Amino acid sequence: MIIGLLRVNLFIPNCNSLKAKRSVVKKHVNYLRRHYNVGVAEVDNNDLWRTCTLAIVTVYSLRDAVEKTFYTIINDLEKTSDIQLSHYEIELL
Repeated sequence: MIIGLLRVNLFIPNCNSLKAKRSVVKKHVNYLRRHYNVGVAEVDNNDLWRTCTLAIVTVYSLRDAVEKTFYTIINDLEKTSDIQLSHYEIELL
C-alpha cells in the first residue's frame, strides 16, 4: 500500500482579504475532494492573503496510480485562472 503526499504552494493574485482567499481556496479544496477522492487541507500560510499551501493525500496499492493522480491534479491546478501554482513536492511513503 502506497501513501502519497502532495504539497502545493499556490499564489492567489486577485485576493485583497482573507475572506476572498478563503473563498478561492475552499472552491479548489472541495473540487479536489469530489473529483479525485483525496484528502485536502490548508497547512501553511493561513494568515497571508495571497499565498496558500495545500497538503493533498491519497492511498493506492500501486505507486503508478498515486503518481498519475498527483500529476493530473498538478495539471488541473496549473490550468485554473484564479490561482497560480508556484511550487509542488511529491512524497511517497
